[in-house]
Amino acid sequence: MAIDSAASRARRGIGTRGGSWRHVAIPLALAALLIVASVTVLPAAAPRLKEAMRQNPAAPLLVTACWLLATSAFVTGKRIVAAGHLTWADTIAAHIGGTVANRVVPAGAGAAGVFLAALRRGGASTASAVGMVALWAAAGGLAHAAGFLFGVAWLRGGASAVALVVLVTCAVITAAIVVSRRRGTAAMALSVRWRTSGRTSRPPVPLSRTARGRAARNRLRHAASVIHDVLAQARAHPAIAVAAVAAQLVAVTCLAIGFAAATAVLGVPVTATASIAAYLTGTALSATTPTPAGIGSAETALVAALVVAGATVSEALPAVLLFRAVILLAPVAAAALIAGSRLLRSATALVTRGRGRRVAVEAVKSGLVVAETSHRAPPVTQL
Repeated sequence: MAIDSAASRARRGIGTRGGSWRHVAIPLALAALLIVASVTVLPAAAPRLKEAMRQNPAAPLLVTACWLLATSAFVTGKRIVAAGHLTWADTIAAHIGGTVANRVVPAGAGAAGVFLAALRRGGASTASAVGMVALWAAAGGLAHAAGFLFGVAWLRGGASAVALVVLVTCAVITAAIVVSRRRGTAAMALSVRWRTSGRTSRPPVPLSRTARGRAARNRLRHAASVIHDVLAQARAHPAIAVAAVAAQLVAVTCLAIGFAAATAVLGVPVTATASIAAYLTGTALSATTPTPAGIGSAETALVAALVVAGATVSEALPAVLLFRAVILLAPVAAAALIAGSRLLRSATALVTRGRGRRVAVEAVKSGLVVAETSHRAPPVTQL
């Protein structure tokens, strides 16, 4: 038995080392591709982008305005999902901080962590905060899926394909609502059973089961846990769930309009609707390859979508670079402004508190002097 346990531990160690090697190799490969792309593509695109910016200096302002509208929609949706646990200022700080955190931690994990921490500081319990974050993430997934369907349908079939997709989507949503009302309890019970199956006692696992199978089962249990949290939150607060999806759709639409404005101002030979469809398709595709802030994957997907829409790479690349530069730098600038304002308020409070203490000390000293002179004995007069 000791030999068997030692062999199983060694096998688990090999599987873990292999998985960790893959986690290291994939980011390194992406970084190498980004370096190669920056060396080969950017020098050729920089002169065209500089000339386009010289002829159209208002292009960054248009994209920034659309980013501000999208940020307003995101903040409003998170404020609604927070259900009173966050003020407007806290929601803005949490969203901007989460957007900046996504520059380091990919796949939306940074934004989810910042949002969760803000909800916990606002007084929400851990379970409630996890449910709110899961509901917001699910709403974002639905918005991106709808955008991907619309984009692919428009790029491949035009308005008729979009109408067909809309009809099919409405039918699926209606069927899902009916099924969830009739069998929602059974689905939630199944997800609870998946969540708790890993906690019950089990017979010894044979050696033939590999670490990959265990990892797959763990991922299924985690997915069941997330589905349970989302279903519970949506069933408890259906109006909040609808508002979250609507806010995500409005925000994605604002960003798509900003991308279309960038392509129009820089003279990319595609229509505005095709640019919007290209943005929706490219953004959804780039999410399948999570990189910090989508750097590399987003640019590649957006350029490819514009090429499918009818542009060339040399025509599409400056517009994509301009749009991505604004989207990447605007949250950093906003975060710097928020941090600077908070530091200024803290410094002002410290100065005001220090002045108040000095005034209090001076008042106490003057009071002691007055008391001492009032209690001093009067001088004796000589006759």
